[in-house]
Amino acid sequence: MTQLKRIALITTGGTIAGVSPDDTATARYQINTDGQTLVDAIPALNELAHIEIHSLLQIDSSTITAAQQVEIVNAARQLLTRSDIDALVITHGTDSLVETATLLQFCLKSSKPVVLVGAMRPASALSADGPLNLYQAVLVATHADAHNLGVLVVMQDNIHSARFVRKSHSSKPDAFTSPDTGPLGVICDGIIYIGCTPRRAHTTHSPFSLSAGDILPAVDIIYDHPNANPALYQASKASQRAGVVIAGMGNGHLSAAARAGAIELRAAGIPVIRASQNHSGPVVPADLDHELGTFAAHWWSPNGARILLSLCLLEGYSAAQIRHALQHY
Repeated sequence: MTQLKRIALITTGGTIAGVSPDDTATARYQINTDGQTLVDAIPALNELAHIEIHSLLQIDSSTITAAQQVEIVNAARQLLTRSDIDALVITHGTDSLVETATLLQFCLKSSKPVVLVGAMRPASALSADGPLNLYQAVLVATHADAHNLGVLVVMQDNIHSARFVRKSHSSKPDAFTSPDTGPLGVICDGIIYIGCTPRRAHTTHSPFSLSAGDILPAVDIIYDHPNANPALYQASKASQRAGVVIAGMGNGHLSAAARAGAIELRAAGIPVIRASQNHSGPVVPADLDHELGTFAAHWWSPNGARILLSLCLLEGYSAAQIRHALQHY
């Protein structure tokens, strides 16, 4: 008989832990379900693995702080160093799941499977998606093919790479997609099919790390638009933000206010990334970057570029190193 693997489960709250007295409610709930209750609600998990529960946070992920994200990274790192832990699953609210997954993708130094999972409907709702999502996350974590893939996000039968996954809808259960690349694999009737592997550096091949007590440099995202407000850029400068990402129009095109703001920020020594509001597609380098001193985001969303720039600044990267990281990671 095959010996069951030991999976560490870190719970951090989120909709997957939400409960409402109204079983038709999908957006009105309290986050008060602990990790043991989540596991007990899915008896089939006992047939997949030995689950070791670590209840770390109990929050709505829209309220998560950078310090709490660092806490998650370090809790994950400590568990993965244990020889008796075969893989890690993290439950997380969907609002900031992608940002936390990106940090984990770059800062964990392990080839063991790491899977983030959440839900779009609370546990009390009719047709709640959390139980099957969690079951599938553990199933993927126990699978041999999940090693060396970096951090994964499992939602609605799909296996996504943390590098390219995005939350693409505000409320539908299938809210998570990888619009530029598609998922790495799928889960069908309990069978895992992984057809792709990430090519971009991650986990053991990433140069970034986080230690307990590290403070991530604060980076703003400013959404550009016609008749944009120049005061937003002045506020980032006045509050001494470490960096700014401009979510520009189209291929990172910038309004007059955004161009003036980028010049002002760069003069103050604040690096500026030119990204796109669009759902998919890269922002390529242009003459505008030479004119303004900005960095093209390449294949990074504004949210992902914000996380990457923060890590680069924590490591003291030069402009050339930031430019390389944006293009190649």
